[in-house]
Amino acid sequence: MFPIQENANGRGLEIDFKSCSLLQQKLEKQLSLYDQETQPYVISELVKQVIRNEIIDKKIDLSLIENFEEDERYDWILFKNCFDTSFMPLTPINDTPPENELWKIPAAILMGLISSTGHKVASYKGEMKGRLAHMVMPALNNEVYKSRSTKQLMPHTEIVNGLWPEEIFSNNAGYCIAPNVFGLASIRNPAKCATRVWYLEGILKSLPFSIVRDLMRPEFSTTSQSSFDVEHNLEGVSVISQFGDRMSIRFSYSKLRGDTIRAKNALKRLKEYLDDANNVDRLVVEPGQVLILNNRTLLHGRDDLKNDSFYDGNDRWLIRMYGFSHDGWKKLPKKEHLQHVATL
Repeated sequence: MFPIQENANGRGLEIDFKSCSLLQQKLEKQLSLYDQETQPYVISELVKQVIRNEIIDKKIDLSLIENFEEDERYDWILFKNCFDTSFMPLTPINDTPPENELWKIPAAILMGLISSTGHKVASYKGEMKGRLAHMVMPALNNEVYKSRSTKQLMPHTEIVNGLWPEEIFSNNAGYCIAPNVFGLASIRNPAKCATRVWYLEGILKSLPFSIVRDLMRPEFSTTSQSSFDVEHNLEGVSVISQFGDRMSIRFSYSKLRGDTIRAKNALKRLKEYLDDANNVDRLVVEPGQVLILNNRTLLHGRDDLKNDSFYDGNDRWLIRMYGFSHDGWKKLPKKEHLQHVATL
């Protein structure tokens, strides 16, 4: 039996491929023919078709995955046994991908799983030099990197200074667009470091209506996250937005501020909710697993890694990628020859 198991808290879905070599064996020869950084959409489609065939063969309801973000039945999907980590290169000690390219197999499978949820992978020119696959691990580039890559990450959404696609009709002004989802592929996690998540559903149920209303006012400003080499500011936006019957949240503990007294107060109340340990879930992504998160309906962070980082090639190592809806991808300001790199 190929099970689909709902997580006990009701907000996540777990799918187990059972054999970690299944996808890998079917993809290795095909993937060697294409370059990840110039032909990502060829790779993502190849992987997606293999994944679709496996899921359909097992009589799984594919719509649970394909409509993951739109249905909002789940805030995350954890795919288990996606790839073999036995022969992976050592964990890098800076943000440069290792020369040994075996890591590209997990990256390709991550790309295909994001594509399976109905999203297109893309990156930003001003972040990690436009690379699709971000190396997430304790880094020794300098003291700033070292601190940023090992400290406990406070709750945030990815690209807090980006607009949701529904917020603009077109993008002639070159606004930053936030991803709808993002994915993490785990290669190593010896300390069982958790990805922490906070749910928009819990925020809406717990905070008073007056505070939620003030969080929905366009009285906040944001700036780029620290992984960007350039700074893009965004003013006059809300923390919580409503589009039809769908709600979305943008937030960062350090990169978002209230511009009025009531906005500052609402932000203070939201942070008090997030600081309560009873309101956070911890998701430990084991090696060989992929976690896809809805960037619009949950906040995420990370456990502290300061005491668990040894820079010996065995540290925690994840690969991260962003996924955009079709509308969001169309509105990304893109380089003509690389349609997956936003010119920001």
